[in-house]
Amino acid sequence: MTTISSSLRTVVVALLWTGILAAQPTLQQVWARHDQLALQLTENPAPFDPGWAHVFTGRRGRTVRGWDVGAPTAPVVLHWGGGPGLELRPDHYLSGHSVGVALRHVSVDQPGTGGSAWIPGWKPEDTVDDAAEFLRLRGITEPVLLEGWSWGSTMALLFAQRHPRLVRGIVIGGMWTNTRKEVRAYLDADGARAWMPGWTEQFSVFTNGHGSACDLHRAIREGAGGGTLAEAYDAAESEQAGSGQIPRQPLPGPIPRVSSPTPVDMETESDETIRFAYIESEMMCRGQRGIWRLRLQFPRRLASVPLVVIQGRYDQVCLPETAQRVVRAWPGSRKLLVPMNGGHGSFRSPRREDLERAGVSLPAEQQWALEKAAMLSYGNGGLLKRAALECLAGAGQQ
Repeated sequence: MTTISSSLRTVVVALLWTGILAAQPTLQQVWARHDQLALQLTENPAPFDPGWAHVFTGRRGRTVRGWDVGAPTAPVVLHWGGGPGLELRPDHYLSGHSVGVALRHVSVDQPGTGGSAWIPGWKPEDTVDDAAEFLRLRGITEPVLLEGWSWGSTMALLFAQRHPRLVRGIVIGGMWTNTRKEVRAYLDADGARAWMPGWTEQFSVFTNGHGSACDLHRAIREGAGGGTLAEAYDAAESEQAGSGQIPRQPLPGPIPRVSSPTPVDMETESDETIRFAYIESEMMCRGQRGIWRLRLQFPRRLASVPLVVIQGRYDQVCLPETAQRVVRAWPGSRKLLVPMNGGHGSFRSPRREDLERAGVSLPAEQQWALEKAAMLSYGNGGLLKRAALECLAGAGQQ
């Protein structure tokens, strides 16, 4: 009897392990599904229903807004937004994916974004705990898939560290862990901004050369550059994250100081750009000062959880070596690094204006086909995330 029980246990464990491994994608499977999604992609905007929103009280006693979209029986994906300071609306992660495999999408607005109240000195740990509570409130008790890009990758990994029993698989990209080295490479004059003519000079009035993050946050917080400084902070990140006309554009000049600055009040501030610049620069300042960073120490329980890390080879916001550090630190062997021919964002096709300057005029349908060709050539971060999620959900594998 003991022998039979032992044999049965061996068979059961083997079957369970085989089922788990079946959901672990290969590099070829992820790219094959990416290409399928690219060819099926539509330009139709995603639908939006305010009824997807659910408000609850978080750990710090403040309002938190969560989103729950999709069939209750579909595999659940917990999404994390970037920045921090960027609102992650559900139509963002649904856009263009009407042809994809059905998934249930869940997220929470981080403090000061969307419908979640601002919390001075907010703690990322509290926010991931709020997400775990939101899953419970929505009746989601089984392990879920995690997804995030940039700062979203940070929060996804932090969630996995604090709630490993709730994690089925992880797909992250544009890795960020908020170390001094990363913040310096992102924001300081001797980092990636050396390749962005004029942008460092634009912020020179507010920085002293001893680390830009805290200087910029102080200036944004105190209103020293007004809304112009926040807009420039946002624009500089967009230029650094993508591919564009630098250095063809006129070089930006320094931003003048405001003679009578008005400090930002995050309780009442309604300008989304100012809120974003305030929230992100504050977290970057924490990184510069060594106050908060994501430590790459993971519970052994996560060794059975598959991890997919997508990273642009030319990323000038998040160091590609950070993605390698995360993969090395992940316990076990169920991990996959997916290099992408892009930066922090995906490379695009030539703009219509550039094509026309070269004597090429395309109707809208062919312009969209050209955009798809660029996705097939370089890879698209959003589609790679979706492809990996579908593979981990047990679908989309050919």
